[in-house]
Amino acid sequence: MWKKVCKEHEVVFSSDYTLRETLGTPVHIRDWNMAGLPSDSVSVDNAIFAAKSSRWPLMIDPEGQANKWIRRMYK
Repeated sequence: MWKKVCKEHEVVFSSDYTLRETLGTPVHIRDWNMAGLPSDSVSVDNAIFAAKSSRWPLMIDPEGQANKWIRRMYK
């Protein structure tokens, strides 16, 4: 739906948009992976949201991966 609106208003957009390519940097993503963040796209996108947010993010983390990652990154 948003693509249709962008076309109607002649807004330039990419059809293969990813949050990783737009707001992430390869250096930060590599550092996050080395600190224990899984390399799948959902984990990386969530890490970008956590890093770019101005408030503490709510993390629902049944496996404890986010907890380990945050502790390693900010010790």
